[in-house]
Amino acid sequence: MSKKLLLEKINVEGIRGFDVYRREGGYKSVEKALKMSQNDIVEEVKKSGLRGRGGAGFPTGMKWSFLAKPEGVARYLVCNADESEPGTFKDRYLMEFLPHLLIEGMIVSAFALGSNVSYIYIRGEYDWITDILDNAIAEAKQNGFLGKNILGSGFDAEIYTHRGAGAYICGEETALLESLEGKRGLPRIKPPFPAVKGLYGCPTVVNNVETLAAIVPIINEGGDAYAKIGVGKSTGTKLMSACGNINKPGVYEIDMTISVEDFIYSDEYCGGIPNGKKLKACIPGGSSVPILPANLLLKTAKGETRLMNYESLADGGFATGSMMGSGGFEVLDEDQCIVRHTWSLA
Repeated sequence: MSKKLLLEKINVEGIRGFDVYRREGGYKSVEKALKMSQNDIVEEVKKSGLRGRGGAGFPTGMKWSFLAKPEGVARYLVCNADESEPGTFKDRYLMEFLPHLLIEGMIVSAFALGSNVSYIYIRGEYDWITDILDNAIAEAKQNGFLGKNILGSGFDAEIYTHRGAGAYICGEETALLESLEGKRGLPRIKPPFPAVKGLYGCPTVVNNVETLAAIVPIINEGGDAYAKIGVGKSTGTKLMSACGNINKPGVYEIDMTISVEDFIYSDEYCGGIPNGKKLKACIPGGSSVPILPANLLLKTAKGETRLMNYESLADGGFATGSMMGSGGFEVLDEDQCIVRHTWSLA
């Protein structure tokens, strides 16, 4: 059984509410972070090796360190919850059942970045998720974790939700910022990057839901402890949205040392393919990543065991490899037509 950093409390009754979440150790990372310097928090995130969980896998601590800090200019933290990649639903799962985990991670991140105002840009179709998050934000505010002078620290923090309008392109961070500003959601020309000129022309960090949630165990346990989980540059745990021709579709938190074969066939995860059908192919990281046929999915082109992590899935480049991507893991059995399936995703 792999270690759970994000989903450990997912089955606790009432965990969606503040009182139960707090009783189970919630918001301790906020209390700890407020006693640290902003630079020390960023350094812990760097030490953790956390990579963005939304698709590109860019080192989070490095991204934070790029944030411009001109005097007298507001800074913003934006959570990218515009989860529109077909086959990907892990962020929805987190927000629906552990909303306070996201809020907690955002408060710590906002403090580290010096952002007094943060936004959660939510996929337009997630209307009920918006209600859940708005309620969690209100509870956090009622208990002193949001608002003016949170916990007597002298730091002000506000979080607002904003629903998109169903545009897939708004998953791209600059298109998201355009939409958040009330404009048509089209990508901006870069540079300047959001860290220099983002929301309303101010320095902005855009992070994925899972990325921000991962800040909580990093601060609670320390960056070094987080980095010991996983392998190489794939540290910590990763949420995967498993779907397709498998016996146990759902969201799984994995240690990135397990093999693709174990993930598909182990009873702890996907539970194998129904009716004993053969594996034909897999889309391992959402519909934007290359499809891997069975012969390149379980083994790399070099004959090495393919692991569920950033480096191993990408081994061989786009010729014989793929990407971790958004974590949407779709399995196709021998009866599936790859061409027809690809067309259905388009």
